[in-house]
Amino acid sequence: MQLSLALDDRPLLPRIRDRLLARLGPRRDGRRRDPVSQLVRSMLGSKTRDEVARRIFRELRRRYPSWDGLGEASPRAILRIIWPVNLAEPKAEQLPQALRMIVACTGRLGLDHLADLDEEAAMQWLRRLPGVGSKIAAAVLNFSTLRRRALVVDTHLLRLGGRLGLLPLDADYDAGYEQLMRQLPDAWDADDLAELHRLMKLLGQTICTAHAPACGACPLRDLCPRCGV
Repeated sequence: MQLSLALDDRPLLPRIRDRLLARLGPRRDGRRRDPVSQLVRSMLGSKTRDEVARRIFRELRRRYPSWDGLGEASPRAILRIIWPVNLAEPKAEQLPQALRMIVACTGRLGLDHLADLDEEAAMQWLRRLPGVGSKIAAAVLNFSTLRRRALVVDTHLLRLGGRLGLLPLDADYDAGYEQLMRQLPDAWDADDLAELHRLMKLLGQTICTAHAPACGACPLRDLCPRCGV
């Protein structure tokens, strides 16, 4: 088995996915939000633990059953709900601004028009919204019902990409997105990219952590210049 792995001359990302699937199992999720809901969820989740962001998203949705109401709400009212998330004050400003900008640009609070754009044009359109960078834009395109081919690159993927030699160690979200997208096999679809994100994120949360990576337990250790065989 070790010999066959050593002789595997495929590009690195397919080998990474195969190893992570073998260790962590499939990570596919059929549940998808509409694009505006995913935008709100992703903006809340930036630099915030998933469990906190999920809870605050549910509370925000309970208070604003229609996102039109959120777009009309004052930042002070929004802040009273979302204060547990990181960077709550700027997010309380940016959320209604982003929703109002969508209405101003499209005539309605919806992002379905992004389905008619290619991925790069859709990414650029979303990046114009307040508080939206490459990570949030890719999440809207990939995780929502739009189901577009965009890889969500978060801090875990940046860290793993740097350690594995896929990215420069100082790559930011924009550079990480651009460079990893160029390395993806053309045959991988939106669901493949979503699964790769979840697999690498889980590895980053449990084994290849920021401060104390457990290299001896990592299924990628012989692929990693940091750890070696």
